Amino acid sequence: MRGQYEELSCPFCDKGKITCLFIRGGYSFKKAMAAHTSKNIPVKSSDTWLIQTGCSFCGKSKEQVEKKLKETEII
Repeated sequence: MRGQYEELSCPFCDKGKITCLFIRGGYSFKKAMAAHTSKNIPVKSSDTWLIQTGCSFCGKSKEQVEKKLKETEII
């Protein structure tokens, strides 16, 4: 699996560190067919964040941290 590990600060206490796996989105090509021609259309996949740990400082679980990070549009 391609990706890199990142550390984000906890959205609740800003003191703890959250370990995440960040997978950058890429481009793939989709073939579009018309009556006389065909062409490749680029399609971009979105970036993916996989939360690995919760906050060890304030004790929030990784599900709570992931929900808060998505609400604040950090991930």
